[in-house]
Amino acid sequence: MKIGIIRRGRHGELSAREISKEFEITVFEIPEELPEILEDVEIPEDILGSDLIISYAAHPDFNIALVKKAKGVVFITGKGGSRKQLKELAKKYGREIVFADICCNAPVIDNSFFRLYGKPSFEVDVEGGRLKRVRVVRSAFCGASHFVAEMLEGTEIEDAPSKAGYYTQIYPCLASRGINGKIHLAAKIHQKAIERAIKRAVD
Repeated sequence: MKIGIIRRGRHGELSAREISKEFEITVFEIPEELPEILEDVEIPEDILGSDLIISYAAHPDFNIALVKKAKGVVFITGKGGSRKQLKELAKKYGREIVFADICCNAPVIDNSFFRLYGKPSFEVDVEGGRLKRVRVVRSAFCGASHFVAEMLEGTEIEDAPSKAGYYTQIYPCLASRGINGKIHLAAKIHQKAIERAIKRAVD
């Protein structure tokens, strides 16, 4: 499976590094500073021919062009234009399109990529009330889940979920910060994933 990644600034950098561990990737970097309106969008053919294209473009005109020209599944993260418009375009051009506010909240889809990346999932071994082993079943695109798993080994099980949230937030994830920042959603998702893993291990 070939993965195309549209990077913009630092967005997509960690994902490209993480995903390249499992898949053949092609990266296309667009300028961080873009005009409000893009009149002519050029996207390399090796990106357009990918089985899955992950767009961090966060620009409506770029994502419209991508949906029109892509040959595979298009995954759009963050603020990338009207989802209603993009869905209508995808239907018109026969494309499959997936949206997520942040990558660790991606829907679980049954294909080789989304079985490994998206909404995090863990397996844990518990011994003496502590996490003896934490294995990542499915990781956030950026690799935060592997960092969380590494940091949690040896942690008391009652402390593990809250610490999973904390470690998610100190990982260099680029989700928005602040009171209403999406980083809090990322933390909650990892916390819940560890809670589920512990429940499976001790039941």
